[in-house]
Amino acid sequence: MEELNMQELLDLQAKEMEKIKEGSTITGKVIAIDTEEIKLELEDCAGFEGIIPVSELNLEKGKYASDVYKIGDEITGVIISKRIKDTTVQISKLKADKEADYAELKRAFENNEILSLVGVKAIDRGVFATYKTQELFIPISQLDTKFVQDTKEYVGKTLEVYIKELDKKRNRAVASRREVLQERLDKERAERNARIKAEREERYARIKAEREAEKARIKAEKEAMFDSLEVGQKKEGKVTKIMQYGAFVDIGGIEGLVHKNNLSWERVENVEDFVKEGQEVEVYVLNIDEENRKFALALKDINNDPWKIASEELAVGDIITVKVLRIIDKGAFVKVRDAVEAYLPISELSEDRVLKVQNVVNEGDEVKVKIIEFSYKNRRMKVSKVEAEREPEEDISEYLEVEDSLGSLGELFKDKFKNIDAE
Repeated sequence: MEELNMQELLDLQAKEMEKIKEGSTITGKVIAIDTEEIKLELEDCAGFEGIIPVSELNLEKGKYASDVYKIGDEITGVIISKRIKDTTVQISKLKADKEADYAELKRAFENNEILSLVGVKAIDRGVFATYKTQELFIPISQLDTKFVQDTKEYVGKTLEVYIKELDKKRNRAVASRREVLQERLDKERAERNARIKAEREERYARIKAEREAEKARIKAEKEAMFDSLEVGQKKEGKVTKIMQYGAFVDIGGIEGLVHKNNLSWERVENVEDFVKEGQEVEVYVLNIDEENRKFALALKDINNDPWKIASEELAVGDIITVKVLRIIDKGAFVKVRDAVEAYLPISELSEDRVLKVQNVVNEGDEVKVKIIEFSYKNRRMKVSKVEAEREPEEDISEYLEVEDSLGSLGELFKDKFKNIDAE
């Protein structure tokens, strides 16, 4: 082969130098390692030697070049400069790694893939985290599914994230850990719900036949229980539901309604003042609707109607002592005995005109009254304080009897009247 002269060598070197473009990627083989740099043999650039400063090797903290590389290893980097004078090419593996790592970020962003970052720096607004050579920011609102008080807790931790924003020109990369966590929570919840649903369906399928048989047995028992009911029967039961209008009571598999008016002989304002759900009670069968298979119950003792007892013991004209229960504009309601109330009109309070009921009686007062109306059938009684306090009229019936037998009183005493006139 013909040897080249100096000019030809220079021309050849210049031609090779033209091939070397800053920013392009080049691969070389390690030929020397020291504490400052690594030297590479560049196969595609004859006559040039590649130099990678330690600062451009992208070494882990605490590692030396000799800890990671050995003679003969191939290293790919990005050309950052070329020096014709000493025929060397400055190469950065760090820059090549950054470009490769950014490409991975971009792929993960476009494909919505999860990446693992490491938290490196905390600020009030969030955490800076790294993916290999790339740094991303995780806002505090995207750190967790729970409220975050201290962002420092996430420094040094591996954080799995989705990349939400990626803008190379603005050097902006934003990630969300919360979305990864929420997605997993949703997945776990869905899996748990699916498992529960499958177990429920399996359990239902297993006991469906038993349930049908049990339902048939219970229905037969209820029918038999209903057919055995008789008006006036006393039954033990349990309160199952409280309503405004009454309470439902189970008397052994069948439920009947105790209307609020049948809870007590007393006035019932609030059902829960008399019974509570789950309470054991004794009730009476009040009536039975065969056609609709329904029945009514009574908690009050239907065999001891206080109005009936009162009708047997009291009558119009009786004077009794009562207690004032409630005052209204037109009179007062008084207690005659347990569960028996009477109406005392304002006109029956006094012979004088009464402008206000409280001017004569007040709640809690005990007064004597006279029964002036009494209807057991309608459960009504009217009483009068005036009549109870009125003086009884003198009985002159004996004189009336004398008149019938001897004539008029005038005729009886006319002789005496004559004598008086004569005098």
